[in-house]
Amino acid sequence: MPSSAPKIEPRKLVLQAKNISVMYGKHKALDNLSLDISSGELVGVIGPNGAGKTSFIKALCGRVDVKGQLVIGNTNLQQGTDRKRHISLVPQDIGLYSHLTARENLSVIGRLVGLKDKLAITEALEAVEMTPHAKTRISEMSGGMKRRINVAAAIMSDPELIIFDEPTAGVDAPARDTVHRLARKLANQGKAVILITHELEQAEALCDKVLVLCKGERLAYEAPSRLLERSFKSQREVMVRYATPPASEALTAMSPFSFEQGELPTIWVAMTDANEVSFVSAFLTSLKGQDDLVREISVRRPGLTALMHRIEKTGKLAA
Repeated sequence: MPSSAPKIEPRKLVLQAKNISVMYGKHKALDNLSLDISSGELVGVIGPNGAGKTSFIKALCGRVDVKGQLVIGNTNLQQGTDRKRHISLVPQDIGLYSHLTARENLSVIGRLVGLKDKLAITEALEAVEMTPHAKTRISEMSGGMKRRINVAAAIMSDPELIIFDEPTAGVDAPARDTVHRLARKLANQGKAVILITHELEQAEALCDKVLVLCKGERLAYEAPSRLLERSFKSQREVMVRYATPPASEALTAMSPFSFEQGELPTIWVAMTDANEVSFVSAFLTSLKGQDDLVREISVRRPGLTALMHRIEKTGKLAA
């Protein structure tokens, strides 16, 4: 009997970037960046502010002068090349007409980019699971629904590379999750997808690879799990959450353990190579009876959030 398993298409090279540099006056925003992206890959691009993420996207989209070589498929993207046939951008902002329906918006955008196949609109709506809302005005949609139509506008020209440029900035959790699921779905369907994001936990969970930029340079380009193993080895991250911000006595007790404040004044984080049980036991002992102020202690392998804190502090991957 023939196998019922879906046919797995071989991956093909979609994007080749070789020694890409971008200058703004004397400032080098991107410094000799090289990477390859294949079909079916979802690549997250992360880094501190000023790392070169925006310059990388502008280079791909032809919005800045670039030194180096950019190749999509067999097309060399020199200055002035029509890139709409190869690359689509899902922007941070909603680029839709609020008084028009979903289908009307896609029809207008399709005419602007020279799309002649009306079936592509229907297929794009199906791909983002918005067919039942094709006649709904954008003004009547939720944030997540608008994001779906934004994605539909980008994919209806059937590009080889789709770029999500911080598409979840300022949106609620359901809308964020919707966009990330769509990015993963498109990669699973064989598209090459780039996701520029500050949502590090999402990038760690969804992306096949992450490109880490800092001051215009590539620090890493590999699978998140491999990157974290290489950067932290056997280290563990210890998080302590207090009921209220710790007073001076607790701060003094934490000092030998190199705790640093986390995203809230009640959360403190430390890295350790020591046995985690011994570390936590020694820390609780140092509190000298103040351990009732501690609401939670957790120990975990460091993730991309911990790595980003290290990069912002040191500019390096390793301690």
